[in-house]
Amino acid sequence: MKSIILSVTAVLMMISGVASAETMDADKPISKVSEVQKMPDDSMVYVQGFIVENLGNEKYTFQDDSGMLTVEIDDDLMQNNAVMPTTMVWIAAEVDKKGNIVELDAEEIQFMPEAQTNASLSAQMSNQ
Repeated sequence: MKSIILSVTAVLMMISGVASAETMDADKPISKVSEVQKMPDDSMVYVQGFIVENLGNEKYTFQDDSGMLTVEIDDDLMQNNAVMPTTMVWIAAEVDKKGNIVELDAEEIQFMPEAQTNASLSAQMSNQ
């Protein structure tokens, strides 16, 4: 009985992993931080880049090749993933403007495969 439960649990975990990987929609336009800073409050955006710093209280510094901004990511979205500045992420988020301060409130986060991250890092370095 235990082996059946463990097998079902493993299958469900694999299915949920596949389902979350499929939610990253290639048809969604990726916005740059510089563009996000000009968007109206409550706009839905999709950004791709790196989480370069954990600020505490579910807030992180996100960076792409156009700038940085703060993003709030609920712990349950982080899925216990260790975040390093070299780990590329894709984030679906809502723009949260408070006066002149622009932040993102993440609704979904995907951690990119290592090979894809390395290729993007190489491309960014060659563009500098």
